[in-house]
Amino acid sequence: MERIELLQPLCKQVAIFITVFLLSTSAALAYCPLVISSDTLKSENKKWKFLFALDSRTSRALAQKTGLGGLKIGATINKKHDVGIGIYFFKNPILRGGVQLPVEVYADATDTTRYNFSYASIFYGPIWYRNKRLTISTPIHYGSATVTAAYKVKDTIPTVWKNYINRQSAIMEVSCVANYKLLRWFGIGVGGGYRSLLTNDKSVRRALNGPVFIFQAKLMLGVLFKLAIRKPIDDGWNER
Repeated sequence: MERIELLQPLCKQVAIFITVFLLSTSAALAYCPLVISSDTLKSENKKWKFLFALDSRTSRALAQKTGLGGLKIGATINKKHDVGIGIYFFKNPILRGGVQLPVEVYADATDTTRYNFSYASIFYGPIWYRNKRLTISTPIHYGSATVTAAYKVKDTIPTVWKNYINRQSAIMEVSCVANYKLLRWFGIGVGGGYRSLLTNDKSVRRALNGPVFIFQAKLMLGVLFKLAIRKPIDDGWNER
């Protein structure tokens, strides 16, 4: 139930950012006819490869350590640029006791509050170094974050929660990530960066701005497909 409630506000965000992403790239693609070839979209001198990664984070939020689940979907362009869309959310809501809400406004509230945080973003990551196993990039995320808070309602079985805060803010995150291929079709990544909510609300910034530590698992679906059908793969894996 908690995960469903958290993902609901993401639906609107994902729709908005998919639209923006497609509009921002359609003009360039309109002048660059593409021919689909398995996992690679080719245009004269460029290659477009599908990018998919589980992209979790460890960070501090509301003055405590917490984990964020994440997912990146996009493309690697010409082996030099990663672009796409990211979706991130608290793995578990943060629960706080002793929160006293105004009785005249929230007559049915207990002193237990549940906080959730999620964001969707467009990302761009220039790749500064690459060999057959290792890549180093500096992704920049820009998007929209949703912060919600709900109080536990008195005398309810099962527990009922009511939202009393639902705020949105622009968000930016800058990081450096190193990815290492363990197998030709699977790699892991680690890195770090800083997340900043672009809002005038100091309490929100104080609660949610902070460093992030990144852990990724990347699956090269195109490589798996080509291996399955025994088709040549141009990924430099066999180079010395």
